[in-house]
Amino acid sequence: MSIDGSENIRIGSRVFVAYKTWLAAVPHTGETTCLLELQDGVTIGHFNHIYATKKIILERNVLTADRVYISDNLHGYEDISIPIKDQPIIQHGEVVIGEGSWLGENVCVLGAKIGKHCVIGANSVVTKDIPDYSVAVGAPAKVIKYFDFDRNEWTCKST
Repeated sequence: MSIDGSENIRIGSRVFVAYKTWLAAVPHTGETTCLLELQDGVTIGHFNHIYATKKIILERNVLTADRVYISDNLHGYEDISIPIKDQPIIQHGEVVIGEGSWLGENVCVLGAKIGKHCVIGANSVVTKDIPDYSVAVGAPAKVIKYFDFDRNEWTCKST
């Protein structure tokens, strides 16, 4: 396991972090505050990479499968005369993974919010916010199902 910026990381009770995960909270983008928060009951799979430069919060009882990447920042690439690794880190949207949500194998979350009790399918890339009680899949991730409270059942989203 690797931890960078431990002073900016908050971990609740009953949190499990599996083998070879990298947790980081370093304000590379110049933000005055930086936070990575894993709330009570969060379970992180093997080989996850979670890197906050401003704010990433995994709410209570979030579950991630193996090889999940979560970031609130991007590498700059605008200047084609400079190698990407030498360009500035760009602050992207804050990330909140809602209570009770599950992120499948190889999911990437890039500066977006995921609502509570959501399922994000394996290999999905989340670049836009996902509402509460949704199932989203694909690259980019799109909602394919949602919980219909009027009918009290999961319903396929019409295209």
